[in-house]
Amino acid sequence: MIRGLGRIRNLPARRLARYVSTESATSATKHLVPVQTHLRGEALLNNPRLNKGAAFTREERAIFGLEGFLPYDVATIEQQVRRVLSQIDKQNTPLLKHAFLASLRDQNQVLFFRVMQEHLKDFLGILYTPTAGEAIQMYSRLFRRAAGCFISFPNADGMRAQLEAHVEALDNKPDVNDAAPGPIDLVVVTDSESILGIGDQGVGGITISTSKAALYTLGAGLNPNRMLPVVLDVGTDRYELFADDLYMGWKHTRVRGEPYNRFVDKFIKNCSELFPGALIHFEDFGPNNAYRLLDKYREKVPVFNDDIQGTGAVALAALISAGQITKTKLSEQRIVLYGCGSAGLGIVNQIRDGMVLLDGVSKEHASRQFWCVDRNGLLVQSMGQNLRPGQMEYARPDHEVYDWPHEVEEQEALRLIDVVRAVKPTVLIGTSTHARGFNEQIVREMAKYVDRPVIFPLSNPTSLCELDPLDGMHWTDFRALIATGSPFPPVPMPDGRMLKTAEANNALCFPALGLGTVISRSRTMSPGMIMAGVHALAQLSPVHDSPDTPGSLLPDLTDVRRVSVKVAAAVLQKAIEEGHARKEFDFKSEADVEEYIKTRMWDPVYRPIE
Repeated sequence: MIRGLGRIRNLPARRLARYVSTESATSATKHLVPVQTHLRGEALLNNPRLNKGAAFTREERAIFGLEGFLPYDVATIEQQVRRVLSQIDKQNTPLLKHAFLASLRDQNQVLFFRVMQEHLKDFLGILYTPTAGEAIQMYSRLFRRAAGCFISFPNADGMRAQLEAHVEALDNKPDVNDAAPGPIDLVVVTDSESILGIGDQGVGGITISTSKAALYTLGAGLNPNRMLPVVLDVGTDRYELFADDLYMGWKHTRVRGEPYNRFVDKFIKNCSELFPGALIHFEDFGPNNAYRLLDKYREKVPVFNDDIQGTGAVALAALISAGQITKTKLSEQRIVLYGCGSAGLGIVNQIRDGMVLLDGVSKEHASRQFWCVDRNGLLVQSMGQNLRPGQMEYARPDHEVYDWPHEVEEQEALRLIDVVRAVKPTVLIGTSTHARGFNEQIVREMAKYVDRPVIFPLSNPTSLCELDPLDGMHWTDFRALIATGSPFPPVPMPDGRMLKTAEANNALCFPALGLGTVISRSRTMSPGMIMAGVHALAQLSPVHDSPDTPGSLLPDLTDVRRVSVKVAAAVLQKAIEEGHARKEFDFKSEADVEEYIKTRMWDPVYRPIE
């Protein structure tokens, strides 16, 4: 804390900044630490990290030679936000809005994040899913300016030099927002094989990496200048991209097998050497590689897969909150999963970990609490080699289900309605992208045997969600506890309340898991660290505010920054407790932990320049 700060608060920012240094800054004063630059005039205006546009002060305009490059009037950032919103309103389609926001990010970084943070729920679907999917498909035709790092298989020999060049271009100096030493805190990487439910998208997958990186900043304040979005261009098996002469990626069928493994190995090795301690986030890898790569590297470097671990973490937090209402343990639930891809298996794996770590049951006992239904019906052991990686451990013994009745006798496989009727689940989770797959028959059948059915239709976008919460509440006589993967309007309740449906959005959790891992400089993101974050998120659920008339199972996305401080603090403390942290800390209280974290969170605020 700065002595005498109260007496000098009214000084101009540049003069006040003399009293604040990187070492002395707190969460209240960090925005006063000046940013140093040698740039002047047009070069300064063309640097998105430093550009303030019309918000440069009179003094800054004079010192940095900006007079004549800008209109006379000095704008506030609030005025700039209003101007941006007016311009966005004039974009007629979500894709045009996405392109506008990308252009804003390339011109004025602070203003982009300020607009996004203040209107996160309005624009999240523009920046990320579903609009990002359309932008990715059109990447080569809409291309204006490269953003991120492109590592192409034919150029593998120059991979290290390419990564070093990106670090050099960032030109990072020690700053108040540095979560830890080193030039990069986070690498978000995709090989574009399984993008947002639209499959193989080749080089266009860079957009998912840049969008995901932005969510780390919006959700938890990771410094955007210390992140590296990457696409590993190993070719594509999508014929439409081959046939398009404007396609900008490597026109070759997708590399697989040992050549692919060596390429990824080389990338991980270079990242771990150039960016020691940085978290590597795997995004939208194909199902045959997602689990395999996570398991291969998780004990060697800090790695995270949001499709597997992030989705599971937020779903588990919602389920723990539901358990507060039903007064039941995780290990007592009978859980039916509909949709057994990476996301679905990630969810049941995370819930199983919760049963083991929180309730103390064995992994084998926990695994028996799940019945997983895929496109070919209930997973059973006789499916053998037809099961994908990770599915066999949840396959039921054939003798257990041989006499279960079938809704359609001619069908050999057990369908969702058959499983619901036989299992009488307490929890029903959907990651199938089967629109309205939880129909009235299935939901009413479940509700016959359960006082408070827990139903999580998590597929994105809204058009592919398994259940509309309004239908779910009506079909269960308003007894269901629902969390969705897409936003839905509140449900009118019989007592006149408008019940807000919990949105199990990964952005509530994964940015904070990353922040806690990065700040601790942890050797890994351990199951214990993830579970600590999950528990902290569940404790912030609105159900704790009014247990007699429970509301949403999860905090609202607009509150994500406050939530992230609590979740990151839990992750950081668990990393220290488990001995994974590679940095010494001397916290005296929970408040000290949270202050340390808040001081290192990057905020979209214009800082003095000198």
